[in-house]
Amino acid sequence: ASFLLYACFLGSFWRKSEMVKVLARASVVLMVLGTPSLAAAVRVALPAAAAAARCGRVRAPPACAGAGEDLSSLGLTPQLEKVVRGFKSVPDQKLRYQQLLFLAQKLAPMDASLAVDANKVPGCLSTVYVHGYLGDDDTINFVGESDSQLTKGIAALLINGLSGCTNEEIQAVDPSFIQAAGIAQSLTPGRNNGFLNMLKMMKGQAAKLAERDESSGGGGGAASDAMSEAAR
Repeated sequence: ASFLLYACFLGSFWRKSEMVKVLARASVVLMVLGTPSLAAAVRVALPAAAAAARCGRVRAPPACAGAGEDLSSLGLTPQLEKVVRGFKSVPDQKLRYQQLLFLAQKLAPMDASLAVDANKVPGCLSTVYVHGYLGDDDTINFVGESDSQLTKGIAALLINGLSGCTNEEIQAVDPSFIQAAGIAQSLTPGRNNGFLNMLKMMKGQAAKLAERDESSGGGGGAASDAMSEAAR
């Protein structure tokens, strides 16, 4: 409640459109950081802020639409579900586009030695690399890079959402979550196709890593060893 009052207070000084952008970004970031209760409070403020941007005054915020929507049929990982709910709460396609650019800025850099053909995603408008490797706890992690900030943002969404998961969890993810999150509408057909190719490649890498781990007797492996092997 105090956060909403503070947001309305700031709204009296800010341009209303800027307030919408800040609240939208805050909602996605808080979901990624694992603070869903605070993110939900921000999402409640978003419809009112969007209305204020249109008519010039702050209105009482309605209940957050879609906050409790069942996404279980999409097979999302816990982290990916947080991100999807965060994007669903953003009321404007341009703001979702901006959130992807923000995720791109926050993506950890990939070692240049991993930018090899084996890690290059086919069928993308931009050059994209994704690389999966086994962690010591039998989970799978990913790194990635792209020469396009928007494509890098899409890769970051997948990397953040799938890293730290098992092969079974990764294989269960339904690619249609991109529509559920409202992101597909912000992308061109070529970018949407690139997203599908990225997810397909990451699932393929996860399956190979799990098969290799099983054939070697399990127990995972040092991440640095796996990454070095892929770079050869």
